[in-house]
Amino acid sequence: RAEPEAYRISFRYSSDTDEQPEREARLFRFFCDAAAYNETHVYYQYDEDNGVHELQFASPELDIRYENDNYEGKVESISIIGYTVEEKLVNSFYDEASHSITSAPKWRGAGDASSIGTWMFRNGQFTLVKYDVDASYDGEINPETVLDFLTPP
Repeated sequence: RAEPEAYRISFRYSSDTDEQPEREARLFRFFCDAAAYNETHVYYQYDEDNGVHELQFASPELDIRYENDNYEGKVESISIIGYTVEEKLVNSFYDEASHSITSAPKWRGAGDASSIGTWMFRNGQFTLVKYDVDASYDGEINPETVLDFLTPP
């Protein structure tokens, strides 16, 4: 997989007027490595204002509490306690229709414990808009949303 996937994204900055021509960004997705059930990618973006640069993705830092401190037990709470930055995304893809990148790392092979982050391209950059977490190791896929700036109220 030596060749990256490449995409063109037309956009306007919020300060641009409708009379100004649309700008163009180029998005490049590079495969990094794969393990048993996860693969990683890095993303680069080119635009006229910033040149080529590696993208970094805001990700919530989670405090997950389990009943009796047993991670295989019932999830009591999931809280966002801060944010970190990811340079590599796991099981990710770019959706041209929604101009968004989604990452869905499996915390174990069964896929019952996982997270799903979505970053949307707006105003020339990707911003975190949704984050779902399934912190239960119960054999079922049942994520809960811990951050949502995508869905209207």
